[in-house]
Amino acid sequence: MDFNNKISVKPEIDRLINILEYVKKGRLVVPEFQRDYIWDRKQRIDLFDSIKRGFPIGSLLFWNPESNEYEYNDKVGPYKLNINPNKYSYIIDGYQRITTLFSALTNPEDESTTLSNKDKLQEYIVYYDLENQEFSQPLSKNIEPYFIPLYVLVDTFLFLTFSDELKEQYNEDLSTKYINRAKKLATTLLDYSIAFVNINGGTIQDSVEIFSRINSKGSDMSPMWMLSALTYNDGFKFSEEIEKLRVKLSEYNFDDLKTEIILQCVETATGKIYFDVKTESLAKREDFNTLCDITFNSILETVKFLYNELNVVAYKLLPYNLQLIFLTEFFRTNTIPTQNQIEKLKIWFWQTSYSNYFSLYSLSKQRRAFLKFQNFSRGIEETPLFKATNENFSVPEFPKSIYYGSVRSKTLALFLIKCVLENNQQLINNDLEDFYSLYPSNKDAEYMFPKFRYLDYFPEFTSLTSRKKNRNYSFLLTEDVPNFDYQANFITPIMKTYNDEFKFGRERYYLIKEAEKTFVKSLGDVDYENENFFDFGKYSPFD
Repeated sequence: MDFNNKISVKPEIDRLINILEYVKKGRLVVPEFQRDYIWDRKQRIDLFDSIKRGFPIGSLLFWNPESNEYEYNDKVGPYKLNINPNKYSYIIDGYQRITTLFSALTNPEDESTTLSNKDKLQEYIVYYDLENQEFSQPLSKNIEPYFIPLYVLVDTFLFLTFSDELKEQYNEDLSTKYINRAKKLATTLLDYSIAFVNINGGTIQDSVEIFSRINSKGSDMSPMWMLSALTYNDGFKFSEEIEKLRVKLSEYNFDDLKTEIILQCVETATGKIYFDVKTESLAKREDFNTLCDITFNSILETVKFLYNELNVVAYKLLPYNLQLIFLTEFFRTNTIPTQNQIEKLKIWFWQTSYSNYFSLYSLSKQRRAFLKFQNFSRGIEETPLFKATNENFSVPEFPKSIYYGSVRSKTLALFLIKCVLENNQQLINNDLEDFYSLYPSNKDAEYMFPKFRYLDYFPEFTSLTSRKKNRNYSFLLTEDVPNFDYQANFITPIMKTYNDEFKFGRERYYLIKEAEKTFVKSLGDVDYENENFFDFGKYSPFD
């Protein structure tokens, strides 16, 4: 990029307390395209702990354009600022840190500030525990006298009042110890310096490029932040559009779909797989807004397909993010798919889930897999599955437990859900996270039974809702539970007569494995070769 000659980049250092004063006086503002404040309690406490230890907390980046063409947000944390209309700088990098620092070190009673959201004030106030010498954000309203709000430490008059109160609460030795600890931390906060870079002149594109260069050895600029900054126009804010999408996805329990994956879907919508697309190139597209709109609609259609056709009733059950990325490309290309295409997609989904498909292939083979899938979407190929060789894929070993960080475990969970719902039984509630869990009778042995926390979301299990919190499932055998589909849950009539719990658990395990083997065989291109059965030993499913 050829930078404008009028641009100047000036690294500087200033005391933390001075930078916060610039914020208070409206000389530093938050551009409208900035993402929302998202830090949690741990991040806030860790920031102050770093300052206490004298660790650097990273440099800040401010931009001073020749004309203030971007709108700004006049709120920082729970405070509303009086912006200087003649001269102010945009906070390009460091918004989360500045918000945390300003909100915790500003006196809510200070007449020069305006508290815009009193209800949320407590979320931002950070205390220092003078007894244990650690930062805290107590949830209880009953705060010990030796917990000092950080804004008191940097206000001389407030600190004197607090010191007097400590002397009244504790004996001389203890109050002196607390006051000396508070003074030490106050000195650290008042003397702490922060490095920042001022960019004068140029465009937002210039400032983003400069940030990327000066920070090349540090943490990367968030791709979503970069896009929000570079594409902000006429009220379009990329981060806000994503939040609107999440509201729609919440109906299908996919509202926790990662921003990174959503962005990768947008990148893939350019016609190339996402890892071959530079994020900054998206911002240069004149049709970026339209591209996002089309992609977001395609993501929604993909999630509907996963939910309705494959019973992926929550994001945590999706085996691979790449499955969603590929399917989004299909629904971008096919707004009205045929039933034949839908059936082939369902087979592809199960094949890729059972084979560890996306874990096996290198990036070059993933490109070829995407091209094959793309050609299927366009009607050029008959099937969407790419095979690098003529050999079939192999299914990994049957899992000992359902762990939602494992592709194989999630695939088994989806198979078990399928067995219960394959008679076109419909979900009646959209609040489902998962349906099957493995009941742990021992750390080394777990047994598959429905997770009762969610049974009231299935009409066939309504009679069991009173037992949701009961983790002992032996009543399924000792009682004749109405509306419970024993066969779909791999419990045969003869198994109900067993007095041997070990025999029952092992037989049910075999039934599940054999049913899964038959299903996998029907898919084609995937072999269910592993014949090793889990050694149950002495464990019982009803311990």
